[in-house]
Amino acid sequence: MLDITKDTFGREVLQNKEPVLVDFWAPWCGPCRIVGPALDKLSAEYRNKLKFAKLNVDDSQEIAAQFDVRGIPCMIIFSNGNELDRIIGAYPEAELRKKIDLILAKT
Repeated sequence: MLDITKDTFGREVLQNKEPVLVDFWAPWCGPCRIVGPALDKLSAEYRNKLKFAKLNVDDSQEIAAQFDVRGIPCMIIFSNGNELDRIIGAYPEAELRKKIDLILAKT
């Protein structure tokens, strides 16, 4: 999973041609740490369909505010620079997979 910052967000997410899931997280967030390993596993599984990235909201507060991230974990899937959908909260891997599949079906 790619670590992104406010400096790389535009290039890696908004200008990317493939869909990108951005995990908005923070090191102090327990639920974020629980979701992390599931996202790592899913990033390998969806390698050719969906790019996975994570953004530390403490280090990139401007980006979190720009996309109205009010609570974490929050995963937003972008396609062609636009938000497709978001997943808010900590879910088990199987549930995350279902939600991602539903969102990708819209593309």
